[in-house]
Amino acid sequence: MSEQEAANGLRWNNNVSVAAITLISYEYLLLFDKEVKYVWQRPWSLMSCLYLVVRYFGLFLALLCACWGGLLYIPESPYVPSSFYN
Repeated sequence: MSEQEAANGLRWNNNVSVAAITLISYEYLLLFDKEVKYVWQRPWSLMSCLYLVVRYFGLFLALLCACWGGLLYIPESPYVPSSFYN
């Protein structure tokens, strides 16, 4: 793999990560008013707690994967030299 191919792969990975974070954030912002109305303002129950844990743990995992595995991923070496195999 050449350095140009590695750079293109990282650029594509970064673009996809930014798009995913943008879409997830947009969805959270669209539904936040309904979440406040139907979850935060009603008496707490097991289902309310589970809903919030699943919703925000999913957001945390998406951001973690996007940043750690995507936006901040920098390989040590974009290719393995042929002398490695000899």
